[in-house]
Amino acid sequence: MANIQAVARFAGTSRSTVSRVISGNPHVSPAARAKVLAAIKALGYVPNSLARQMRAQKSHTIGLLTAGYFPTLGDFLNEFAQAAQQYGYHVNIYVTRNAEEERAVLANLETHLLEAVYLMTQFNDWSVIEQYAQFGPIATWRRLDSPVIYSSYVDHYPVYLEILAYLAAKHFTRMGHVLSAPSSTNTKARLQAIQTFAKAHPSIDQSWQVFSPVQAGAGSKAAQQWLADAHRPPAVIIYSDYVAADFIATLRQAGKTVPRDCQVFGFDNSAFGRVMGLTTIDPKLGQQAQNAFAYLYNQLHEQQLSITPITPVIVRRESC
Repeated sequence: MANIQAVARFAGTSRSTVSRVISGNPHVSPAARAKVLAAIKALGYVPNSLARQMRAQKSHTIGLLTAGYFPTLGDFLNEFAQAAQQYGYHVNIYVTRNAEEERAVLANLETHLLEAVYLMTQFNDWSVIEQYAQFGPIATWRRLDSPVIYSSYVDHYPVYLEILAYLAAKHFTRMGHVLSAPSSTNTKARLQAIQTFAKAHPSIDQSWQVFSPVQAGAGSKAAQQWLADAHRPPAVIIYSDYVAADFIATLRQAGKTVPRDCQVFGFDNSAFGRVMGLTTIDPKLGQQAQNAFAYLYNQLHEQQLSITPITPVIVRRESC
């Protein structure tokens, strides 16, 4: 069996460069990485630490990529890791900050250090990421239509329409929106729902809109804008319970009462929503995680785990 020295000679690089490629270190030039990966493939090299498992082409490890922590990540990861553990898999978490670091982790599919990958966030174009699917299954919770990458997303368009109808039935004629990044597929779906609803209900003012791509501090910032606006809406829909909780806390510090002064609607039915008594949406995050693992597992084994269709529901808490 080839060793690391043979790979380095074949690739025309140093042993340390080979080691960095194998470990997923991003500090390797694209040209050098390509040479090392080609040498590994040509020589059939397997890292010594995983040689016994790799002879069977099994590391029983799934990589989960994220750009950083956000509250729903913990809930998702807990469900995903439990499903993986049940079937003998480990989950490695990678915090990636750019496209190069993301590609470095994806390259672990080719060296068999990872059997599969789940993307919570994404830096590279999907056309780039799809190339790695030939080495192992890839899934994401981003909204995506791809023949080789599974998406466990929940369509936010119909459920956002349902929220708007719910608030209209409560006779709100002005509704505000705190949304994530405009480039987000979920934000685009919500904006589409807002436009559709506006055509059917032109008398309802939905012009108050705030975009906050990063959750940390987003609720407080949006609340300050709401407090400063003389025509602030009496109902606000916020894209996560965590941000909604921050929004409510800021209003209360300013002497406002929820829901008397502002009806706040959350999204994701998290612990924050339960503690704050938020009316919110349950997107069945746990089922999303289980479906994602089931897809990856099914691609790796003949056994077929079931994938359950998901229908989000409104969780009504009248205290808010």
